[in-house]
Amino acid sequence: MTCEPTDAEMKRRRLLKTIGAGALASGLAGCSSVSTGNEDGNETSKATASSTASKTTEDGTTAGTDAPPSDGKRVAFGDCTGVLPGECSPQTLTDDITEDTTLGGDCNRYVVEGTIDVTGATLTVTAGTELVFEQNAGLKIAADGTLVAEGTCERPVVFTGQQRTRGFWRGIYFEDSDNPNAMAYCVVEYAGGGDEFWQADDNANLAVGGSSRLAASNCAVRESAAWGFTFGPEVNVDDFSKNIVTANAAGAGFVRDASAHHVDGSGTYAGNDDDIVHVWGRDGLGAGFDATWDALDARYRVAKLVELRTDAHLTIAPGTTLSFEQEAGLKVSESSQLTAAGIDPNTEESKPITFTGEQKTRGFWRGLYFETSDRVPSVLENCVIEYGGGGDEYWTADAHANVAVGGGARARITRSTLRESGGYGFNFAEAVTIDSFVNNTVTRNATGAGHVRDDRAQFLSDTGTYTGNDVDRVYVWQHDDIGTDLDVTWDAIDVPYFVDTGAIETYGNLTIDPGTTVEFGQDAGLKLLDGGTLTAVGIVPDTEESKPITFTGGQKTRGYWRGIYFQQTDRTENQLRNCVVEYGGGGDEYWSADAKANVAVSNGSRARIDGCTIRESGAWGFDFSDDVSVDSFTRNTVTANAEGAGHVRDDTAHFLSDTSTYTGNDEDRVYVWQRDDIRESMAVTWDAIDVPYFIDTGAVSVYGALTIEPGATLEFGQDTGLRMYDGGILSAVGTGDEPITFTGEQKTRGYWRGIYFDDTNRTENELRYCVVEYGGGGNEFWNAKEHANVAVTNGSRLSIRHSTVRNSAGYGYEVTQDSTLTASANSVVDNALGASVNT
Repeated sequence: MTCEPTDAEMKRRRLLKTIGAGALASGLAGCSSVSTGNEDGNETSKATASSTASKTTEDGTTAGTDAPPSDGKRVAFGDCTGVLPGECSPQTLTDDITEDTTLGGDCNRYVVEGTIDVTGATLTVTAGTELVFEQNAGLKIAADGTLVAEGTCERPVVFTGQQRTRGFWRGIYFEDSDNPNAMAYCVVEYAGGGDEFWQADDNANLAVGGSSRLAASNCAVRESAAWGFTFGPEVNVDDFSKNIVTANAAGAGFVRDASAHHVDGSGTYAGNDDDIVHVWGRDGLGAGFDATWDALDARYRVAKLVELRTDAHLTIAPGTTLSFEQEAGLKVSESSQLTAAGIDPNTEESKPITFTGEQKTRGFWRGLYFETSDRVPSVLENCVIEYGGGGDEYWTADAHANVAVGGGARARITRSTLRESGGYGFNFAEAVTIDSFVNNTVTRNATGAGHVRDDRAQFLSDTGTYTGNDVDRVYVWQHDDIGTDLDVTWDAIDVPYFVDTGAIETYGNLTIDPGTTVEFGQDAGLKLLDGGTLTAVGIVPDTEESKPITFTGGQKTRGYWRGIYFQQTDRTENQLRNCVVEYGGGGDEYWSADAKANVAVSNGSRARIDGCTIRESGAWGFDFSDDVSVDSFTRNTVTANAEGAGHVRDDTAHFLSDTSTYTGNDEDRVYVWQRDDIRESMAVTWDAIDVPYFIDTGAVSVYGALTIEPGATLEFGQDTGLRMYDGGILSAVGTGDEPITFTGEQKTRGYWRGIYFDDTNRTENELRYCVVEYGGGGNEFWNAKEHANVAVTNGSRLSIRHSTVRNSAGYGYEVTQDSTLTASANSVVDNALGASVNT
């Protein structure tokens, strides 16, 4: 056996020392040294012990400061260069140790043959001792055995192979030894070979298994053919500080998910063939677990699924990197908690935490999943989560994502980057609570920024960015509805909210912020039901800056989506202001709506619609049906709609304002459905809008008071008409420049029935500066004797002046003997049977 190292060995040791010193700036446990090599390749050192390493013992001596031999073999590790005794005759160890034994003495060098078991005894290895293992030899500390190997910076304890070859011997194995095993200033090298120890997870220089206990500090664990160390799931590592784990073939260490917290961040784990600590997700972290995975100078490589459950709490230290194997992941469930805050708590320095894939491929791993963990919020702050969203979808998650929160879980996600997912950046599923989702960057994800349920979209913040994905949108799944207990706001994020299927049903209060875009898939829509409200105001409240809100189709095709629908929601909060509503009016007609439209208000609902553009509907721009209240409909532009500007009932046409424009549609008209009548309690005005009111079927019956403004045009379909009954009033007073026109859709005599007054002896009934034409057809009005453009019957009263009555299929007007017609300055011409008739 050669006691002095070769030149090649010295070069390797200098390399290892450089690696160790660079990764552990403060030195090993307070020791510092400066090593130099002389011309013949031998290395000398000057080592001193700092105050943190010097301890006064009971006999008054100072531990760790014994002077090393003046000549002997140098052992470099980290910032230490220890010295072992010089040339001597080593002792040979072959038998198991069954009684307390101390190794060390005149010649502190031993050759170990085979695997020695320490059983029912304590093996003490003194400072400056070297154990040299033959091939496939090893040291096993059994359940009732103990190892105490405590060297110093100047006089380490060395466990090495007879040949300086990785894997030459098996290593040191603690097999269920729950005794105070201690290692300090040790070098364990060239092991990790031979037969794997029983119950050890893999070959390693230092394997701790079962429920063994170990304190190991200031050690060098190197040149393993496999791992530097392995920790089983139930081990107790009381101390693993300031170790240097380097130059190992498989990586620094192999640990279970339940033992990864024993890997101390004060050590260094770099310089291995692969700089990893492999974490096997097998055992889970359960009740009573509250620990931290330290930030290392190597990455944690996670295999399988690491699962927190039953109130466990795992903290990831700032600056940590977790790299996941294919289809691996991290699951937080059963009221457990993950805290991953990439901010140094003492200095506020940014130290991002990274969750990534072993391969930089989208969807390589499953992602982070939070489920049924609502006790306290899990925290992701200043983190990077990337290359997830693959493998099997998590149970109760709605979609593949880098971060999925489902099953009533609670989380806070801030200042983080979610990118390169094989699915979405994030998924918020059923009944979750997101305490904060601010200042995040969600980008370069395959299917979009995020996937949320309709009752969880309010958690998104406009302080984040969501652009740069393959599809720039947040997918909103119509599933749970916005319930009566919810009062939510959708922020103006920088991509559209995309509602793909179904109609979002809102029973609570939904506010859309200025500048927001909501995009709808085919046949999707937005419904406000049973007192639910929509407030969509595209004006910044503080500055009055215009930022329109857009409701549009996923494809820019008329009728691509259903539209916005108000039903049984008589709430003043319902408001569309400075909005664009386009490409709706398709799919299934909303229940109780009269027609397909971009905006439908029905069944006793209330709304304000001002300053909006309503366009490109597959049917009508708007629909106002039974018993609705449209508190304002001003300054709107209703254009480019397939069937016309709007569809209203006869008792809702008065909500239209002449401050809006209704032209540029395929049919420039507002369709007025004769359905409910203008009731006795109503006194309404039809503004002079810039397209005709079109009455298609039946006769509009007026029992209340109807005023028509100057310049208005009423166009009638075949056999339709206008009737004033039982005290009903028509006041149609135009001007010479702006006459009021009552005409037929087709310019044919007798195309419509005409205007009919029956039992309405009201002085307010007046036609002045009006044109009444192409009537006198269809069924005669009841109590009328003849066809006419204007019929005054059954004790009614009418004043008609400065008007033109023409092109009737019958008379211009008819007056029964019990009625009064005051006529002057009229032009009654081109009527088939004559100007007038008294019956």
